[in-house]
Amino acid sequence: MSSSILANSTLLSKNSLPQLWGVINLTSDSFYAASRAEPETAVRRALAMLSEGAAVVDVGAESTRPGACPIPDTIQIARLVRFLEDLRAEAGAATLRRISIDTRSLAVMQKVVEFGIGYINDTSGGSEDVYRFIAESGVSYVLMHIQGTPETMQLNPQYEDVFAEVEEYLLKRSEKLLKAGVKPTHIIWDTGIGFGKTVEHNLILLARQHALRRHGFRLLAGVSRKSFIGRILGQDDPNERLYGTLAVQLYLTLRGLDILRVHDVKPMSDALVMIDALRRYELHPA
Repeated sequence: MSSSILANSTLLSKNSLPQLWGVINLTSDSFYAASRAEPETAVRRALAMLSEGAAVVDVGAESTRPGACPIPDTIQIARLVRFLEDLRAEAGAATLRRISIDTRSLAVMQKVVEFGIGYINDTSGGSEDVYRFIAESGVSYVLMHIQGTPETMQLNPQYEDVFAEVEEYLLKRSEKLLKAGVKPTHIIWDTGIGFGKTVEHNLILLARQHALRRHGFRLLAGVSRKSFIGRILGQDDPNERLYGTLAVQLYLTLRGLDILRVHDVKPMSDALVMIDALRRYELHPA
């Protein structure tokens, strides 16, 4: 198996496995119902995820599923502020460093960073104003590729060369982030699986994630229970897609991905523990 994924894996030369980012949606229309939570129950969910092995919990108050409509900033802020205030009261201010806020809105970003969160996850790809704010705030920033908007992105996505175009998009916007003063270690790349891509586009990007490592930025992938898995396996219901999700996430783990954004923290955390146990014997046989 000298040419296998396992033998060629960056994972084998690393001391750590991918971080897991648990997903919570403070919305009623997120594509996966089990990820939804009201602000009053989200704190309990977040603490459970952290105890199960999540390094970070990614919380959003606006769905970005295909066809989703924007949520006003005022509503997003109200939901997120209640969650952050309750989490701080329950677990202390230090825990907020392990929170990522998923939002496309600069106004929402400006409000939530006041709580001392650690990350902004921006599915829009950002703007000059956003990049300047990220530099000023000092938070880490997930830069994601998207073609179109959530309302339009899956109508007819087209590329000449999806990998090359996504790579160029991320590089150009990273240059702007760096120029604005954002530290390279604070930039996280996300190729935007399912955000303006066909099934084939998604598979190409996933199979070549490792090639993006040469640029030096951390890589995040959000594949959990997404429709491309359902299309391949014939599963219309996201509730059926756990095993397909785990397969993709394990593939990315063995390719050396840095961060996995997951709905199911405990199953993936257990899988990583087993990979780590096996890896130790591969590197240091008895």
